[in-house]
Amino acid sequence: MRRALAHWLPEQRWFDGTGRPLASVAVLRVHAFHRTAARLGVLAVVAARDMRGADAGRYLLVLGVGAPHTPSPVPFLARTRDGRPVYGALADAELVDALVRRIAGHRPADGARYVAEPPGVALPAAPLSVRPLGAEQSNTSVVLDERYILKIFRRPTEGASPDLVLHRLLRDAGSPHVPQLLGAIEEEGTDATLATLQRFLPDAEDGWSAALDSVRGSLGGAPDPAAGDFTGAARRLGGVLADVHGTLAAAHENTPLGDGDCRQLSELFRERLSHAVGAVPQLAAYTDQLHSVFTEFVSLPGGRRPAQLTHGDLHLGQTLRTPRKWLLLDFEGEPQAGHEERIRLHSPMRDVAGMLRSFDYAAHHGLGSPDEDPAGHAAAERWVRCSQDAFLAGYTAVAGPRTPAESRLLRAYVLDKAVYEALYETRHRPSWAWIPLRSLVRGLR
Repeated sequence: MRRALAHWLPEQRWFDGTGRPLASVAVLRVHAFHRTAARLGVLAVVAARDMRGADAGRYLLVLGVGAPHTPSPVPFLARTRDGRPVYGALADAELVDALVRRIAGHRPADGARYVAEPPGVALPAAPLSVRPLGAEQSNTSVVLDERYILKIFRRPTEGASPDLVLHRLLRDAGSPHVPQLLGAIEEEGTDATLATLQRFLPDAEDGWSAALDSVRGSLGGAPDPAAGDFTGAARRLGGVLADVHGTLAAAHENTPLGDGDCRQLSELFRERLSHAVGAVPQLAAYTDQLHSVFTEFVSLPGGRRPAQLTHGDLHLGQTLRTPRKWLLLDFEGEPQAGHEERIRLHSPMRDVAGMLRSFDYAAHHGLGSPDEDPAGHAAAERWVRCSQDAFLAGYTAVAGPRTPAESRLLRAYVLDKAVYEALYETRHRPSWAWIPLRSLVRGLR
């Protein structure tokens, strides 16, 4: 079984080992959630090691085990010594139904807490229909009866996930800007968040798709030219983010963002730039200007908002737009960051910068290089400017105007993110590297 897992894990999108082969997979903890003569459902936390013996991460598996010498209800990973098929349980509607009903019933079992969040959820008596939501990078989600969505946290860490913590804070504060939290699974002992259950919104589309539709309209690819105007949507989204920031600031203790904190942040920005220049030589031409931007916000008078709880990895793909409003999703922070970093307090300008960069990507990622289509690039840049300006106007209308220090800090966050993107694209998608590099040129004018 462990050998089968060592072959199977690297093939999963949520595996954090960049495709490297595994030498071993150790099963750390197993929590059974369903047991009948025909089926066993378990949550298994495993640890992987690569061929050099290095840690390749810890992962949560949702597995089904059938009766001895019986066909598997779905494609299986392996068979046990006594002939039981072992398979991914999220493809088995019966086991997913059982898992969700254990959450709704608030029934702890075998080292895991299955928590029904207030005010609770009344599931229909009939078996729930199940469909996968699609390919996700770090988690796996399934939709049940088109009314509920179960998210499995594939890389659990000790301590509650920021996604669960912040959803509970926002829920308790009455925020209308997140989907309703219905339940969770938490591991006893480690308090790791293993899964959440939320209300599914069938009439919602993700913000990235909505923005792409608008970009196509702006570039002349949509039947309705008005579809190209995203300013109203962007303004409302900016107001929603500001309101969420305000709610989180009121619900949790904040810390002043002093000159010492800003010096540390400035040093981090400059270290990341130095690291990126080695792989992206085009950045060398902008090093002096970037160093100036990365230091000028440190001692500028005018005050700054305190460091507080933030989303941590905000972009258009982490938003939902319904016919009535915007919602924010996935408050986990950056997937590659450790737990301590993901719960650290930050300036809210960090989230604002993430959204500004996301508008730039939405407008340009479908275009070729600027030399191939100058008219298309000019239209895309107009869309970016209008959408970014509207988003900032919506944010400011709720949060209040930025001080000069905050404006400089926001600019530094935006350019630091573009440096990171240039490094990422150069390594993984070289044909896209021009997008952040071109934005650096615009941002340094």
